[in-house]
Amino acid sequence: MKKIFAAVVAVIVLTTAFATVLASAYVGNANTHKFHYADCSSVSKMNPANRVSFSTRDEAIGAGYVPCKRCKP
Repeated sequence: MKKIFAAVVAVIVLTTAFATVLASAYVGNANTHKFHYADCSSVSKMNPANRVSFSTRDEAIGAGYVPCKRCKP
């Protein structure tokens, strides 16, 4: 029962994090300090714990993030 509860909680947390990312125009990686369009293929490979949401490009740059060279946001 504890394993099922832990699995359900994990799914809820990941779903919430994913929904937040989809609602954002830009997604940053806290490790690399690069930001991406939300639909960039790099975002799907990113550890959800490292995702940072930004509403605007200027917000990401102001936070010290640099644009991804793949999606070129």
